[in-house]
Amino acid sequence: MTTSTEGRMALAAAVLALLGGLLYLAGLVLDVVTLVRFPADAGRALVHAVVNAVLTSALLPGGVLLLRRHPIGRIGCIAGSSTALLATLTSLVLSATGLAFVDLGGPGDLAAGGLAALGVVLPPAVVTLVLAVSGPVARWCEAEIHPT
Repeated sequence: MTTSTEGRMALAAAVLALLGGLLYLAGLVLDVVTLVRFPADAGRALVHAVVNAVLTSALLPGGVLLLRRHPIGRIGCIAGSSTALLATLTSLVLSATGLAFVDLGGPGDLAAGGLAALGVVLPPAVVTLVLAVSGPVARWCEAEIHPT
């Protein structure tokens, strides 16, 4: 038997996953524009586009499937939010060690992390991850009634 708390937690995780997926989809579109407009930055833009594509392909379907009470949606939310955390922290470490190019002043420059990413990406990704791995969301997904 599901409770309204389980449904609310699952709904919150799904909405956060969908919003994150839309954010990464917008980033993917901007990466494609960067690839076309600034071919000199193709290497960085391509890596960024691949990361955004992976995150979009995990978070958007994960959020939709979680709303439909499919357990695979919960897995998509967990995978997408974990990957977002890993990508952001990796980018921050590369930026801090000087291995990544960070310059917000010129055209075609891609920010490879920074403190702003910590404030924008990490809180919703952590909340999505915590909600998606929680027991109530797992029970909510398991309580799906499959029509015959």
